[in-house]
Amino acid sequence: MSKIQMTQEATIDNGYEFYQTIINFDHPIQIFREAFQNSIDENATEVYCKVFLVKSLGGEDLFIDIWDNGGGLKKGDVDCFFGLAKSTKVSEDKTPIPGKLGYKGHGTKIFFKSEKIEICSKTDDGELWGVILDDPVKQIRDSGKFRYSNFIEVDKLSFKFPNQFNTGFYLRIKNPYYFKTQHTRYMLNHMYIRDYSKWYTVFGNIRTALAKPDVKRYLFLRGFNIEHFINEYSSFSSIDPVPEFIKVVSEEFEIIPTGHYFPDQRSTDKDMKKYADKVKKNKPYHHYYSKEIYKKREYLDNNLFFDFLIFIEGYETKRRYDVLLSKQSSSVPDILHHTDAHRYGIWACKGGVPIEKIDDWYKGGRGVGTYTFMHAFVDCESFELTGTRGSIRNTDLEILDKVKERMNAILEQKSIKDLFKERDAWEKTYKMERKLDDDKEELNKRFKAAQNRKIINLPNGVQLLEPSKNQSGFSESETLILLIQLLTSYPKLFTFNLLDYNTTYGIDFVVRKEEHPRYIELKGKMQSKINHSFRYVYKFICYDIDLKEGDILEDPEELKAQLSINKNDKFGSFDKRFNNKKVISYQLIPSSTAFQSMEVIVLKKILTDIIGAKLE
Repeated sequence: MSKIQMTQEATIDNGYEFYQTIINFDHPIQIFREAFQNSIDENATEVYCKVFLVKSLGGEDLFIDIWDNGGGLKKGDVDCFFGLAKSTKVSEDKTPIPGKLGYKGHGTKIFFKSEKIEICSKTDDGELWGVILDDPVKQIRDSGKFRYSNFIEVDKLSFKFPNQFNTGFYLRIKNPYYFKTQHTRYMLNHMYIRDYSKWYTVFGNIRTALAKPDVKRYLFLRGFNIEHFINEYSSFSSIDPVPEFIKVVSEEFEIIPTGHYFPDQRSTDKDMKKYADKVKKNKPYHHYYSKEIYKKREYLDNNLFFDFLIFIEGYETKRRYDVLLSKQSSSVPDILHHTDAHRYGIWACKGGVPIEKIDDWYKGGRGVGTYTFMHAFVDCESFELTGTRGSIRNTDLEILDKVKERMNAILEQKSIKDLFKERDAWEKTYKMERKLDDDKEELNKRFKAAQNRKIINLPNGVQLLEPSKNQSGFSESETLILLIQLLTSYPKLFTFNLLDYNTTYGIDFVVRKEEHPRYIELKGKMQSKINHSFRYVYKFICYDIDLKEGDILEDPEELKAQLSINKNDKFGSFDKRFNNKKVISYQLIPSSTAFQSMEVIVLKKILTDIIGAKLE
C-alpha cells in the first residue's frame, strides 16, 4: 500500500484568533489576576495597583496602573507579551517551568480590550524601554491584525517608572472597554478588588497556610472609594484582621500580604466567648466558631499528589474577614456582595490559587453551594487549566477521578465526620439558646400586652379577656376562644347548634338550616372584603364591627351585599333570660337572588346589651 504524503499546511486567521482570545475571558476583573500573576512569576516582592479617573475634554478617562519590582521583561521577549501562545514561562520542550502559572501565552490578551496599553520594563542588564499599543481590537477590525510600537524612550510614556526600583515592569491600561458602564464599573471599587485579590489571585494563595513562604510578597492596592473603606474598616470592631495602609506619593494604598486568610481557631466555649466579648457586637458567641480539621499532602502515586486543607467556620467568623459576604436578612445580595453559597465550600486550586468550586465532588454530587460550613481547598499541580484559567476542565479524567476518590475517602473518615458533628452541635446549641431567648422575649411581650387588654366581667362572676388587636382589627383565634368560653357559661345563648368546627379549609362552623348545610363564618372584626362565597354563609360572628349603614360588602365571586342596621330589633335566644331583649341587629341584604340575607352577630354588643357584661 502506498504511503500518503502530507504536504498541505493548515493556516490560522491570526487576527480572528487574537480577537477570540481577547474576548474569551470569563470575567472583566480577571485583568488583575493576570497582571498580579505575571508580576509574581517574575519574582516581584512588591506589586502596586491603582485605579483612577482623569478628567478629559468632554468626559473622563479610566486608568488601571500596575507596576512591580520584579525582573522585568527583556527586549528579546517583548513578543511574549504581545504575541499569542508565546511565553517566557515554558521550557524549550514546551512544558511549563515549575512554579509558574501564567504559561499559556493568553493572559496578557485580557489587557488588549482597551483604548491604549503602555508598558515599561527595566531589567538587571541595564535595559529600560517602553512600548505602546493603540486599540488592538479596532486594528483587528480595520485590517485583520494589530501592530505595537517600536521600543521608545521612557520619557515618551504617560507615566514615570519608579526610580527606587532597580528592575521591574509597569503596565498602564487606558479605558478598558470592560468597565465602560456601571454594570461592570462597580468591580473597580476598592472593596471588590481587594476581595477578589485575596480569593482568586496569587495574593490569595492557600499555600501560605501549608508552609511559611521563603520570601514575603505584598500587594499595595488603591481602588475606587478607598476612603470609604478606610473609614468603615479601620478598627477591630468592624473587621479582622484590621487592614494596614501606606502612603505612596501622598495617596493611601492598602498593604495586602500574600496568602489566603484563615482565622484563628476557636472551638471551645471559653475561646468563642472571649472573642465575642472582644468584638463587642452582641452576636451569638457560637457564630465565632473556627477550626482547622485537616491539612495534609495526599500522595496518589509518585507523580500525582494534592494538598487538602479544611477549615470549618461559623456564620460571624466568615463575615469578620469576608466583609462583602451578605447577611442572613439579605436573601438577594446587591452586586457588590456575595452569598455563602457562592463563596464557601470546596475549591480546586492550582499553584495554591483557587480556580473553581467542586462541592459536587462530595457524596455523589449534592451540588455547588451545599457545603457552606466548609472553607476547604484541594490544591493539585496536575490540574490542567482552560485557556482563561477559570476551570480545571482540561485535566485528564483519570486524574480527576483519583483525586475525587481520595478526597471523598478523607471526608468520610470518622474523625472528620465527628468534627462536622461538633460544629453541628454548636449550631444546635445556638438554635436552642436562640429559641429559649425568643420564647422569653415572646412571653414578656405577651405578658406586657395582657396588662393592657380589657377584662369582660360576666354577671355570673366569670372574667374573660377581650380579644387582642392586630393589623386587621381583633384576633380571630382569640375571638373563637371568647365565643367558646361564652357558650360554656351560656350554652343556650343562640338559636342555632354548631355541628362541626374545622379551620383546615377556612370553614369555621357548620350548621343546619332547613335541612341544608350552611356555615357560620367567624371574624375578629367585620370588614368589607369577605373571603368566602355568600352562597353558603348562614351567619357571620365577629367580636366588633365598624361598618356603617349602607356599606357594601363583596365576596370572591364579586357578589355584593348591603349592610342594614336595625337599632330596635329583638334578640332571639333559646335562653329565656335573653330572648326578645332589645338589641341592635346587623343584616346583610343580597344584591341578587344568588344568595339569601345573612345576620351578623356582634359579640361585643351581645355581651354588653344582652348579657349585661362590663368591660374594664
